[in-house]
Amino acid sequence: MSNLKIAKQLPFKILIKRILKRIFPSKKIDYTLEDIRRSASNYTVNSLLNITDFKISSNPEIISCYLKHEFDLLGSGWVSRNSTRELNLADEHQFFSENLSQNIGGGYQLINWQLDVASGFSFRANKQFDDQIIDKSKNVDIKNCWELGRLQHLPQMAIAAITAENKEELIIEFKNQSIDFIVSNPIGMGVQWACAMDVGIRLANWLVAYDIFKQVDSTNILNDKFTLILTDAIYQHALFIYNHLEHKEGAAGNHYLFNLVGLLFATNYLSIKDETLEWRAFAEEEIEKEFEKQFFSDGGNFEGSTTYHCLSAEAMLYATALMLRNGKKLSKNYIDLLGKSAQFIKDVIKPNGEMPQFGDNDSGRLFKFLPESSLLNYESLLAGFSGLFGGKETTFVEQKIIEQISKNTKIVAPISLEKKKHQIRNAKHQLQKPTTTEIKFANDINTDEIKLYAYDEFGIYVFKSAQFYLAISTISNKKMHHSWGHVHNDKLSFDLQVNGIDMVKDPGTYTYSAFPDKRNEYRSSKAHHGIVVKGIDQNKEFGLVYLEREITCKVLEIKGLTITLQANYYGVEHTRKFTILDNQLIVTDYCNKPYKVNINKFEEYSPIYGVSQKRD
Repeated sequence: MSNLKIAKQLPFKILIKRILKRIFPSKKIDYTLEDIRRSASNYTVNSLLNITDFKISSNPEIISCYLKHEFDLLGSGWVSRNSTRELNLADEHQFFSENLSQNIGGGYQLINWQLDVASGFSFRANKQFDDQIIDKSKNVDIKNCWELGRLQHLPQMAIAAITAENKEELIIEFKNQSIDFIVSNPIGMGVQWACAMDVGIRLANWLVAYDIFKQVDSTNILNDKFTLILTDAIYQHALFIYNHLEHKEGAAGNHYLFNLVGLLFATNYLSIKDETLEWRAFAEEEIEKEFEKQFFSDGGNFEGSTTYHCLSAEAMLYATALMLRNGKKLSKNYIDLLGKSAQFIKDVIKPNGEMPQFGDNDSGRLFKFLPESSLLNYESLLAGFSGLFGGKETTFVEQKIIEQISKNTKIVAPISLEKKKHQIRNAKHQLQKPTTTEIKFANDINTDEIKLYAYDEFGIYVFKSAQFYLAISTISNKKMHHSWGHVHNDKLSFDLQVNGIDMVKDPGTYTYSAFPDKRNEYRSSKAHHGIVVKGIDQNKEFGLVYLEREITCKVLEIKGLTITLQANYYGVEHTRKFTILDNQLIVTDYCNKPYKVNINKFEEYSPIYGVSQKRD
């Protein structure tokens, strides 16, 4: 039944392509065969960065954890990822790995890259990535392994090595961990190759880390032999991505963006050859196409999620910087859209720099150069955009890295990053038998400073000042990704922050596959701050990444600091009016069916993916 529903939601051309692919499947690559490996002996790795411009500090306690192979990923807490068993590889890879492992320093303990520490389930490195069998009784979350395999801690270690007294220890650890990954994860084998998006993220982080480490390596720890090993791994990563693009017969999403960004990093760092030029040209052409497909004209992303907007915008930021490095000429429409995507983030984030969690949030980033106090904070991403658009100087390393990657090529955003006009609507409407909710503030606010930021296509309305923040979700554009896979049933729900205190906040996501019931509970109407009509959710879910796309939303009126909106779904007509006063927010609800107001009723909250806690 779910497959039939999916088929109905697919664009017709995509459906036909998928049917043809089922009938005429492409030949599967067998990664247990040694003769599939192409030689990378003629390649070298270039440098794109200049660390003398970096003025940053690191957290020595966290770096110390990385040296002990302790990682805090997706709510795991700081746990050791050291392997307690021998490597179990396919016979075809045993000799290669044993030979390579001789380059690992003495006393180093291998990391278990295949273990989901939350469930205790281990994937198998002796099985190809598409031949893994998951024990569904153990609540396995494959993302737990992928997060480790993104190697996002390596740039953090590299940045620390710039000023650290134990610089050589960090360089040796980078060398050992790099060879460890290559030895423990033969190309195409095990969980770390199951998603080409994560291969692309790993590729970018590995290259940036090597670039920085190589510059601080005064004793040649990263010698020619290691560089050859790493160069081969980088090449094999790029080749794997090119052979496993996640374009889904043209109905692509954020995964495909990161496939392309991975290729761009590889082809900018690797020496220029016919093959790398082919990959680069392909990636640049596809990035331009996908940008227009995946972002609305108002700058919002089509995944239907505020944090996925930031994730995809980060991909576009680095892709653009890499293209500018090569002298790529970007169209006015492209630059305009990139400016709007940055403007969206600036307008929608709260005064404290955090993004409301409308839609899914898997806490994903391309880079995590410094440990964030909150993974909901996106000020560093805005700093990265400043590196491209020529904004004010910040202390974030992202700004310098973007400037250096792009060779300090500046582009002019066609819109101001400080102001954005919004459209005022006036329409007749009437509330009958309303329910009124008053949310009083501890201290009065200055309402004269509040501005409205309206994103009609994406579906979000934000009233904001230094003291006050109200964001309302109407995310329901039928032109979003066909699955609505990252959309939640949060229409007319809202986030409210007053004087730095969150008074109403979206519950987040918590999980995807590990706990299916929790997954659907967190994205249901009852988890959000709207209304609940017994037996009717805003959109019916099927599977873990699909919704039925039933609901429609519209603005009835905007007048000063009052906004009235309406949501319609399965015969339900819900009208909600927000009135901002200096001492309170008044929320007025009307519905044509019996309902209950659901503000602050859901008892759980997920600040990052993998964590569920009691709501404050």
